Amino acid sequence: MTKVGRARIVAILVLAASVSWAQEEESLDDLFNDPVDDTVSEATPTDHLAQFVTDDKIRFSGYFNAEGGVVAGWTSWPVVSDPSAGFDGTVGLTATANLYFDARPDPDFRFYGYMTTSMNPLAGAATWSGFSIGELFIDYTWLGDVFIRMGKHDMAWGQARLFEGVTDIMADAVSGFSLRASLPTLLSGVSVIGMINRADVTSYRQICYAAKVDEVLFGTMLSLGARYQLDEGLNALVSVKRVLWSVDLLVDTVLHYDDEAFYPRVLAGFFREWPDIKLYGEYYYNGETEGGQDHTAGLACGFNNIVGSQLDLGLQWIHAFIDGSGSATAGVTWKPWKYITATVAVPVAYGPDGSRYVTTFNEDVADRRLALVFGLEMEVSF
Repeated sequence: MTKVGRARIVAILVLAASVSWAQEEESLDDLFNDPVDDTVSEATPTDHLAQFVTDDKIRFSGYFNAEGGVVAGWTSWPVVSDPSAGFDGTVGLTATANLYFDARPDPDFRFYGYMTTSMNPLAGAATWSGFSIGELFIDYTWLGDVFIRMGKHDMAWGQARLFEGVTDIMADAVSGFSLRASLPTLLSGVSVIGMINRADVTSYRQICYAAKVDEVLFGTMLSLGARYQLDEGLNALVSVKRVLWSVDLLVDTVLHYDDEAFYPRVLAGFFREWPDIKLYGEYYYNGETEGGQDHTAGLACGFNNIVGSQLDLGLQWIHAFIDGSGSATAGVTWKPWKYITATVAVPVAYGPDGSRYVTTFNEDVADRRLALVFGLEMEVSF
């Protein structure tokens, strides 16, 4: 199946999550009210923390996803006198399986990773691919305060969702080898990183070095990050996030400098949530583009259980001002059976022929301007 259905509709409907926790305290006021007799006990005190973070067994879990569907539409605007002109249809089927393992033999040590395999029978891959490593790393607590993670692991520093990865200066971390040391008790978190992200590294000068500092000031989350590699140059990140009148506001600014160029990338966005509505908007400026006129804006909205039904509606619009191209998508999802999600979507790509969202950023592999998507997805975690 093409990427149109899932990549756009899921991005619209699943926008944010939050985690909360609470702690309880016990009073020691009554500890010596009724002292017991003086006796010698050979019982070993229970280390409750060790019981929580230690496991003699390796924990396994998994994930399976399969998508199939049909996409039909026109690679050019439909001609009323000849509806068959430019009409094209595509059938797709893909499947992915992940196997996760997590070992915690000691409170100060953890070994985690996952392997993945996939198949795409309608694109020439009719058998499962060999398992490849998605992540594989160790966590080690040094001196009780320094948390070290070493291996192949993901890191995300940018806040973009609609324009995912445009300000994430560590987006390629999962494809390399990284050593990260974190001090969560210093300010609101400090991390230093050494990363090997290429095959020809023979000197410490060719290693990619990065650091990030997080701090909360006056209710505002501020992150300062920097990444340097000899051939890449310097990338500096300033990230700000604040909640104001129930609206999440965010700004990312990346400054790039090397021997040949200096330019900024700026992302600004907002998120607002009601019981059954989610609204998300972003603006992106890419100073790397020649002429300095590369501005793009996007808006996504999700409605749960529309008109009291089991249907969820998603709307997304993205527009590139540099060439007047863009994309607009409307889609509906529902769950007809257990583990199964059905999607019907209508994506539209507009703009001059050869423009950005008609060709380069068109998520439809056939570069259709107008299409109808029907898909079924099975997703199971175990």
